[in-house]
Amino acid sequence: MTTGSQVFETDARRLPLSETRVLLGVGLAIALVAGLVFRVVGQLVLAPSHPLVTAAVFALTVPAMWALAVGVFRWRGLSGGARREAAVLLVVPGMLVDAVSTALFSVVYPNMGLESAGLFGGLLLLAYATMLVAGFVGR
Repeated sequence: MTTGSQVFETDARRLPLSETRVLLGVGLAIALVAGLVFRVVGQLVLAPSHPLVTAAVFALTVPAMWALAVGVFRWRGLSGGARREAAVLLVVPGMLVDAVSTALFSVVYPNMGLESAGLFGGLLLLAYATMLVAGFVGR
């Protein structure tokens, strides 16, 4: 008799190192492009004074990140456990970059006021969570 939770791994195979590197690189590229976009237009799309625009950005983030994640999974021919591993590999580089960019928000994003920092952090969490869920619940 065992106690506690049990985790059953349905696919014990791991992604090859070459695939891991590709996915980490894609994740880093996504994070850098997104950072550049917010560096240029962040003040227009994440402003507390424009709640409808901000709400639209949040609403569009979910399907956009889902489509991006699923697109990468299909491009790389991933399914099952490989998708879960890939989802983590896609978000980790951005989470590491954004740990710094949010800590230094006013330096990295001088175009946005500090009042937008919370919105920015919330949007990041939503985007990363969406990509992770896409990897764990998809086919």
